[in-house]
Amino acid sequence: MTDDPLVRVEDLQKYYFEQDNLLDRLLGNEPESVQAVDGVSFDVREGETLGLVGESGCGKSTTGETLLRLREPTGGAVEFDGQNVFETDDLNEFRKRAQVVFQDPFSSLDPRMTAGQIIREPLDVHGVGTEAERRERVEELLERVGLSAGQVDRYPHEFSGGQRQRVGIARALALEPDFIVCDEPVSALDVSVQAQILNLLDDLQAEFGLTYLFIAHDLSVVRHISDRVAVMYLGEIVEFGPTEEIFENPSHPYTEALLESVPRADTSEQGRDVGTLSGDVPSPRDPPSGCRFHTRCPYAREACRAETPADYELDAAGDHRSACFRQVDDHEYWESPPLDDGTRAVEGTADD
Repeated sequence: MTDDPLVRVEDLQKYYFEQDNLLDRLLGNEPESVQAVDGVSFDVREGETLGLVGESGCGKSTTGETLLRLREPTGGAVEFDGQNVFETDDLNEFRKRAQVVFQDPFSSLDPRMTAGQIIREPLDVHGVGTEAERRERVEELLERVGLSAGQVDRYPHEFSGGQRQRVGIARALALEPDFIVCDEPVSALDVSVQAQILNLLDDLQAEFGLTYLFIAHDLSVVRHISDRVAVMYLGEIVEFGPTEEIFENPSHPYTEALLESVPRADTSEQGRDVGTLSGDVPSPRDPPSGCRFHTRCPYAREACRAETPADYELDAAGDHRSACFRQVDDHEYWESPPLDDGTRAVEGTADD
């Protein structure tokens, strides 16, 4: 792993707009939007695994799909090896070097194609090698991911869940990529199979020098496989830093709450006592003003509702960052009155 970023994401936005209609246009109303990803910035260093975590619906998968241009962005920029992915119409080279492993190994594989056809398809699309070389490559990949060349003519329904995910990984490796987005690749698998797939991903990274963006909601998995972690809430990154620093010294209340929610085998272990979060996640259709987490935060004050926190650096190197006013000693947050006396999170949105 090096300190040089292979992928740099700057202010990435992905909005889903409601269908335009004549009445709204006559009234001068802008179509409503769902702000799935809103101003996300991070980098992924060459050879590392960056974990992207957060609750379901926070925008993790949309972030991964948008930076790969599987979905077209609303705004922002993504640089891959120094090239702006959003400013080019020729994605052939980028598609070779950036691949994805999807969450569900059944729905992401074409049931009408054999394992061999699925793995071979990227080679056919990009015209890589001769007929014999493609066949040999497919057999090599099957064996490299823990299957056998004799399974090349099997269909997806003839494999177990873990085996199907191995086929998906082999397909992602076919073009010898540098970067792979792993979109919750083990969440649909049994725990014992999860460990096998995680170990396979580790081995492949060491062998081929791969760079991963690993999207997950299981914190134990993220801690095991990631070098750094980005914590996402309601379309924004709220904390970013080295894995052990995030897990041992979380600075954002949302990160604290996520870690507190992890079941413990040792009941005598003392937690951080931030309490359970009140209320539901606000709608990305109408996110709260200021800090988006203030409607559920046990530390929220009026400043949190009025102002959006910056991305504050917590160390000299800037490796650990947190979007919370509590990291700034002289911020007006400390003088502003608590929301609801600070005893519990405020329900609803900022407009309630």
